[in-house]
Amino acid sequence: MSELTFEQVTVRFGTGSRALTAVDSVDLTVPSGQVVGLVGESGSGKSTLARAAVGLTELAGGQILLDGVPLQHRSRGPRPLQLVFQDPYSSLDPRMTIGNSIAEAVPRSADYSRAGEVARLLELVDLDPERASAYPAALSGGQRQRVALARALAGRPEVILADEITSALDVSVQGTVLNLVRDLQRQLHLSMLFISHNLAVVRYVSDYIAVMYLGRIVEFGPAAELLGDPQHPYTRELLAAAPRRGALALDVEELDPALRAVADAEPADPHHPPPGCRFHPRCPIGPLVRPDRELCQTVDPTPDAGRHRHHTACHYAAAALQAVDLVQ
Repeated sequence: MSELTFEQVTVRFGTGSRALTAVDSVDLTVPSGQVVGLVGESGSGKSTLARAAVGLTELAGGQILLDGVPLQHRSRGPRPLQLVFQDPYSSLDPRMTIGNSIAEAVPRSADYSRAGEVARLLELVDLDPERASAYPAALSGGQRQRVALARALAGRPEVILADEITSALDVSVQGTVLNLVRDLQRQLHLSMLFISHNLAVVRYVSDYIAVMYLGRIVEFGPAAELLGDPQHPYTRELLAAAPRRGALALDVEELDPALRAVADAEPADPHHPPPGCRFHPRCPIGPLVRPDRELCQTVDPTPDAGRHRHHTACHYAAAALQAVDLVQ
């Protein structure tokens, strides 16, 4: 078990006026042996953060540490981090059998049989070891994602990064894969960053939840605490969109037209994020609804802004709770 830490991590693409800061000064910790669910809408920077962790994307600032040691300073050897990609159809080489795909990831220094390890890993992800000679085309989407998990585990990683691993699967298969992920994490005591745009999925597997918006972490805390008492208005909107009974969320349909217009606004252009709080053009408790809250337009809230139960980057999170009380 190992602790993965992001310290002021920044990732930029392009230069000049069209430069895009996809991840902006992110601080995040994946505790040893725990699952951190990273949730946010598409384009928020979740996948970019994961790709930066495994070295597929270059950092523009900050550092990533494993047990306090910067990843770039670790000695050569087995990769301590493994990324499971979103699309199981494109993440496997169609010209290789699944057994060879998994065996390829087994460390060369391993003192055990590769064939035996492939069989063990296939059993671990609930696949028949005899399927090792099959090609990806012969497998379903759920089976291919199980192979991708087995291949990631073949490297004996210390941390797994799962990037939207159920979003390309049929709804009927998603639950089975999520159960497998949860069982593997508990059985192997893995540290895991589980990425999804679906808060209902993240809720099922996570010990902690981090909410990301336009390249920033806007809320972070224990899963039960964050879901039971979300502080940031963006988190509440994500909860409103998640299919669950009795969701605690700001019901904008019951509010006045100004509130509904703000809540329905499109996200800001990530090439030119708004000053101050990045969520304020869409915030149902922000300055477009409450003109006296111009602070949101000028001052970027820190994760410890105001008094909250957990890290929340919002100047008026307490007001969100009051607004919900008025609706209810």
